[in-house]
Amino acid sequence: MEKKLTLNHNSMKFICSIILVLTLNFGYSQTYTIKNLSLNDDKSQYGVVFYKGDKVYYTSYMLDNRNRARRDHDKRLIYTMFEAQKVADGEIINPKQFIKSEDFVFNTSSAGFSPDGKYMYVTTNFMKRGKSYKRKLKSINLNIQRGEYIEGRGWTNFEPLPFCDPKYNYGHAVVSPDGSTMYFTSNAHGAHGQTDLFKVKILGNGEYGEVENLGKKINSPRRDMFPFVSKDNVLYFASDRVGGVGGLDIYSYDLNGNPDTETPVLLPKPINSRSDDFCYILNDDMTEGYFSSRRPKGKGEDDIYYFTVE
Repeated sequence: MEKKLTLNHNSMKFICSIILVLTLNFGYSQTYTIKNLSLNDDKSQYGVVFYKGDKVYYTSYMLDNRNRARRDHDKRLIYTMFEAQKVADGEIINPKQFIKSEDFVFNTSSAGFSPDGKYMYVTTNFMKRGKSYKRKLKSINLNIQRGEYIEGRGWTNFEPLPFCDPKYNYGHAVVSPDGSTMYFTSNAHGAHGQTDLFKVKILGNGEYGEVENLGKKINSPRRDMFPFVSKDNVLYFASDRVGGVGGLDIYSYDLNGNPDTETPVLLPKPINSRSDDFCYILNDDMTEGYFSSRRPKGKGEDDIYYFTVE
């Protein structure tokens, strides 16, 4: 009889341990519901960012008067940004081409904003229209430019950030929720992989601190790019590092965590797929957002997906 009681006690301990493991693994799990937007077509659409109210920006091909994708002198497609409106069900409507795109030579993409909405940071080429450059140059490196919003004039006064070196590429700038730090992608000196994530302090008055690589805890020997920092100070980014699902995958990294023990966490399906998944963003309530993907059964090259979190 005593032996039977001992067995039951041990069994109960085992059951309790299983319940504990299940609670740890699933107690804080999130359920994602995603949908492909009606906005998407056979072209490439990606990189939604929130602005004030219901306004959003995203990136696609620059269009001519016949709604055809424009190309540069070397027949390469030109990327530009679009302004649009977000509605309650996540759809993006009334897109219009960003006028200031005409000020730049080739590509304008990946908008980021200061928390007060006064400054816009865009990824574009170093050379502007009207300035000479070598026609034989097949590629002009990318840099981050800051523009400011002036009432009655709109977005204007775009200038490269002072730390951008023409020998390297810089892009995908995002500002932390408190406005103190900018995160971006670059292959600048010190990068561990093809592209790394970097950060720099925003000091104000157009001045910045020293550029810092986020280190090998976050960066891999492969591509690490498209950063976003949520309201609760979690860094989301895309990487094609070993151990992912396939192509670029989306990871999270808690910037509030212990840097000695914190590691990037692979987001679950259906956010990640065997194809490229990137440009993940959340609203301030962290209940909905967007990401971009080149997964099968999409409408174009890259599509924008809306998701809700429960």
